[in-house]
Amino acid sequence: MIRISAGTAACMGLKEIRAQVKPTTAYLLWGEHCLMGCTFCPQSRESLRLPDRLGRVNWPPFSLAELSRGFQKGEAGGLKRVCLQGVRGREGTAPLLEILGRIREATDLPVCVSAWIDHGDEAARLLEGGAERVSIALDAATPRVYRQVKGGSFRERHALLLECARRWPGRVGTHIILGLGETEEEALCLMDSLYREGVTVALFAFTPLKGTPLAGKEPPEPPSYRRVQAASYLLQEGRLALSRLTFRQGRILSFGLSPGELREALAGGKAFETRGCPHCNRPFYNERPGGFLYNYPRPLTEAEEREAVDLVLKAAEEGGAFHEGNLAPGT
Repeated sequence: MIRISAGTAACMGLKEIRAQVKPTTAYLLWGEHCLMGCTFCPQSRESLRLPDRLGRVNWPPFSLAELSRGFQKGEAGGLKRVCLQGVRGREGTAPLLEILGRIREATDLPVCVSAWIDHGDEAARLLEGGAERVSIALDAATPRVYRQVKGGSFRERHALLLECARRWPGRVGTHIILGLGETEEEALCLMDSLYREGVTVALFAFTPLKGTPLAGKEPPEPPSYRRVQAASYLLQEGRLALSRLTFRQGRILSFGLSPGELREALAGGKAFETRGCPHCNRPFYNERPGGFLYNYPRPLTEAEEREAVDLVLKAAEEGGAFHEGNLAPGT
């Protein structure tokens, strides 16, 4: 048995639901009773054990045979990639290798495996077994926050992530969740260092979920999320150097750009779309339909782009003065 996100199952013809936005990645979840104690996650040992929930998404169970049959219709329906996620179990990554083999028999779509990996050799086995890339989730942006919401050693996970990124350039990613207690400066310093190591960063907004210890915690404030979204995008694209950003008490005070430069740099709205592996759009993973969209699962309309950029500009204007002429060389 494997769990498939409801939107993915609909694309594969396995479930009848009406979706506002179709996923462009097939999202799969293996395992229950995770050994981790992440206080934000419904799969955690610290939560009420909701096996059909991850993020705001429902994950109904299907057989591997149903999954295999669903790929043909899924590809015709627009699926471009597979994301195989696994909880941390006592069996390690062995079950994921078996499922990965079944996926490779059923489809030629590239596969990312996101799982708890203890050492580089496990990542090697997954890559040799057919994964195009692997993701080693940090989730928290600092050792302090990691210890509070996940437990264990941030430095060990960070070191493993960098080891793998250097062994397999362009094939390793991570997850960063904003709103867990980090400052904007801490999040951006980490992401900038990861970009320079070639790590793909999937950006999430903390989502309070029933049954988890952090169910009563507020999600990140939209202006703060937009600031970090915009800055991280410009850093990733090489349009802005971290040294040009100024901070006050951890909050972005200035982007080091004039309003016109900042609006031009963010034109098109890509900064506000879901970020992670290619073709990963995660529809409504963090959001309620009709509510504030932290990560747009599709291209923005002109009105949405204007609203998102205006929020960044307003936040920067309130934080401090703009500075002229500070775009990174070559932009």
